[in-house]
Amino acid sequence: MIFVIHAMDKKDAINTRAKHYKAHRQHLDDSEKYGVGVITAGPFVADDNETPIGSLFIIEAKDRAAVKAFVESDPYHTNGVWEAGGVEIHAYHKKRG
Repeated sequence: MIFVIHAMDKKDAINTRAKHYKAHRQHLDDSEKYGVGVITAGPFVADDNETPIGSLFIIEAKDRAAVKAFVESDPYHTNGVWEAGGVEIHAYHKKRG
């Protein structure tokens, strides 16, 4: 199944995000440990087209439980980059592209 993860950063989380960027990238590289395959991932950016303000992932996983475990172990989640309750997980049916 394909899932979309939408996560918005806490206000003023830019320094925390930068501090945990390398660990976050490693987490994405190690996604198979969670039974998850990353199709694409990247930051939402502010109107300046540079400042990260959140994250978007499109992933494949067998079920929502695997996705939840993957998200909850992400360094951005465990270190408080994303807003509490600001992470949404949605199943997705690809129709085009």
